[in-house]
Amino acid sequence: MIHKKSIVPSLFTLLNLFFGFFAIVNAIKGNFVQASWLIVFAAVWDGIDGKVARLTHTYSDFGIQFDSITDVVSFGAAPAVLIYQVFLYKLGAAGVIISFVPLVFGAIR
Repeated sequence: MIHKKSIVPSLFTLLNLFFGFFAIVNAIKGNFVQASWLIVFAAVWDGIDGKVARLTHTYSDFGIQFDSITDVVSFGAAPAVLIYQVFLYKLGAAGVIISFVPLVFGAIR
């Protein structure tokens, strides 16, 4: 049986994922300042989910993996897309490769 309190940390992780995804959407649309702030908001939710998990003693393998993949989106993919859109889009394939670096480091951390 799943206890309701055990999903609470994952709800905060889900907010992190939403803000990371929304940052990507805004970067693609050219809303660079908003995209930057959305990455900051994702970081806030990322900090909260771990604290909530510790306070409620609700660790799980799923939660750990969900947090990890969410961090790749919010702190790897979103910054990579933002960097590409703001600075590197004129460089073509080289810009794609350079902007891929934050995603790589986000994934291997």
